[in-house]
Amino acid sequence: MIDWRQHGSGQGGTVLGTARRRARRARLRNAVLAGVLLLTPGALLAAALLLQPAAVRSERHVAAPVGDVVGIAGNNLKPADLDRIAALGLRYVRSDFSWAGTERKPGTYDFGTYLEFAREVHARGMRPLFILDYGNPVHTPFTRIQWRGKDERRTSPPVAPDQIKAYSDWAAAAAKAFAAYDPVWEVWNEPDHPRFWPPKPDAAAYGRMALSACQAIRSADSGAEVYGPAAAKWVDGAFLSALASSKAMTCFSRISVHPYQMTGDATRDAGLWEGLRRRIAAGGQVSAPRIANSEWGRPVVGRVDGEAQARYLVRTLVSALAADVAPNVWYSWKDAGSDPDYDQHHFGLLLPDGMPKPAYHALRTLLKELGAMRYACPVRRAGVEGAFFSGDSGVEALVWAKTGAALLEPAKLAPSGWKVAGLLDMTGKPLPDGEQRLGNAPVYMRLRPASSGARAALNCPQNP
Repeated sequence: MIDWRQHGSGQGGTVLGTARRRARRARLRNAVLAGVLLLTPGALLAAALLLQPAAVRSERHVAAPVGDVVGIAGNNLKPADLDRIAALGLRYVRSDFSWAGTERKPGTYDFGTYLEFAREVHARGMRPLFILDYGNPVHTPFTRIQWRGKDERRTSPPVAPDQIKAYSDWAAAAAKAFAAYDPVWEVWNEPDHPRFWPPKPDAAAYGRMALSACQAIRSADSGAEVYGPAAAKWVDGAFLSALASSKAMTCFSRISVHPYQMTGDATRDAGLWEGLRRRIAAGGQVSAPRIANSEWGRPVVGRVDGEAQARYLVRTLVSALAADVAPNVWYSWKDAGSDPDYDQHHFGLLLPDGMPKPAYHALRTLLKELGAMRYACPVRRAGVEGAFFSGDSGVEALVWAKTGAALLEPAKLAPSGWKVAGLLDMTGKPLPDGEQRLGNAPVYMRLRPASSGARAALNCPQNP
């Protein structure tokens, strides 16, 4: 097992020397490839896309306390739901904000139901994250699409100049009316999906609409926080790549995506997030994009049981924190139904009757243990991965086996100056002290200073 305390000699020196040799070989390979590319048309673009490191390790991570950057999605939430959500320690509540439902006559807005909701959310110390969606038959026509073999009638998005103006005027009126409740406004939901931008996605049209709406919101409330585009196909989707050149990207506070493609493998997820940033930066509008995860989850269907959903929630949240992605909004609060063959019914933390799933207990434990702490640095050591977190109450590590199983040796994993003060499973149940088998379910290691007196600083380990 490699000791991360070693830097220049022994096993640590061997690992670093191997890394340097790999880096030299990579530089030589890239130099040769660059020479070939420069002889062909489009060489500069090809070089920018191809001459990327195979593995990306970023130093950026979320600096805020964990509890400040986690939220939940759900419609028709009652005060009792909001009480439970607030008790968990969540910060954001994401909800649809219907254009058609709030403007039934041109230029006449009725925000009453949403104002009541915003007041309830704000009174509990949370922020509403409203999705400004979708078409409105007062301004936009109906269209038909085929979805899963069925014919659907959907309202078209605002694409003509008069439609865009109507949508922007409505968004501005909402921003002015809700300013006291500190909302986040998200311009549309998944415009790269034909059900939400019928009859088919159009990045240029969305960019024009989003820029107009974002600017209108900021004119009505200069301090407003505005997200977009809430893209579903963010890993390699052509829509987001095309949108990267739109001026709308310069108006968004954060560029929001729905990372259902995350795996819970910290290294792989880091590469996905860095790839997203590179593709956005390649559009030339935003050089250092700030990313929000405004919807992510996993349904309990098929081979994904409740325990797997809980593991996924914890591990992918840690991956997002490590990549400076925030806020992170879980979809959703409660199952939408009970059809065993319909995945959309089974994303919730709760069953339809309100009974908690394992994911609820896992999120409650995570926020209890780490909510006041901040992400500090990753753990990647001999088959174990995860992260260290630090705060006024001490230091904790959250770890799991990267693949299959690994040996957890808590005393060796503790940073210099710290000792293990207890182990918990992902639902908060105490575990035996000492070495043990570690699986893919996360385990918390509570750490305390090794000696009394001055509190030890957390010197993050050097990972192999």
